[in-house]
Amino acid sequence: MTAAELEHIFKSLEIQAKDGTYSVSDGVSLTIHIASGGASLAVGRVEHVKVEGALLVAKTPKSQIAFHLADVFAVGREGSGPEGRRPAGFGV
Repeated sequence: MTAAELEHIFKSLEIQAKDGTYSVSDGVSLTIHIASGGASLAVGRVEHVKVEGALLVAKTPKSQIAFHLADVFAVGREGSGPEGRRPAGFGV
């Protein structure tokens, strides 16, 4: 994935950048899917993302992870923020 493609994905997911760092609002997190050499990895609960050259730096509540931007193949958004909370239960 290129930086331009990632920017387009964040724009479509309504994730804003401030000072070059993409941050999600409260109650929202990202999952970044990476693959290289036949192995794949999903990094969940990502709250902040920054592109630094050919690297993507992702911050979760417990860690900071850097990986090659070209190995990213998907980004998912979970949650809807505090304004759109969903009650617990199935089919609600």
